[in-house]
Amino acid sequence: MDDSEDEAPQTADDVFRTAVIFESALGLLALFLGWLLGPDPRALVPKIDLSVFQWDVWSPVVLGIGYGMAAAIPMLLGIAILRRLPLESVRELERLSDDGMLRLLLQLGPLELILISLCAGVGEELLFRGWLMQWLSENPSGVSGPLEIGIGLVGSSIAFGLVHPITRLYVVVASVIGLYLGVLLLLSGNLLIPIAAHATYDAVQLMMTAWQKSSDSVDLDESDD
Repeated sequence: MDDSEDEAPQTADDVFRTAVIFESALGLLALFLGWLLGPDPRALVPKIDLSVFQWDVWSPVVLGIGYGMAAAIPMLLGIAILRRLPLESVRELERLSDDGMLRLLLQLGPLELILISLCAGVGEELLFRGWLMQWLSENPSGVSGPLEIGIGLVGSSIAFGLVHPITRLYVVVASVIGLYLGVLLLLSGNLLIPIAAHATYDAVQLMMTAWQKSSDSVDLDESDD
């Protein structure tokens, strides 16, 4: 008997667990690489004292999350504009929601999609912006100039795009998003801003796509009746 026949089909819960574990592992990898090679990505996350409830202590965290959520808006608008372009590469990207793991992923509930998005925001931003961009920007002299910073920004953004090889178009889109998130970090020095922007973008995109698929399914059922 073929071994594949003995394997149970993958479920939406399986995809949920895999996604959470994978994205969380990226964050742990970033911390390990920071410990092994430097720099430590945690240095870019505001420190807070849980025993002190003062605005000047909590403001970097609160404002970082708030600014990050707002910073997701340009990305969402950009994707909305892209989806209106009459390009086959765009249609190819949209058809992926009917295939494989993404189809199962879209069967999850809103809370599960939000949790996956949070894990992706934290894990991927710790790795690509928190560690890789800083590591590529390092100068042996200890002072990074515009060239080193540019290398770190572009290099980490390309790497970010390459680990999203869904389609060729999506690699480009992810690379551009990586540039945007990197600029947010350079301007703010607060890693919570790209983390919140990334997580918000992912959550909105996933929930909107899931809602659209559900609506299309209902419309199809009604037309069959």
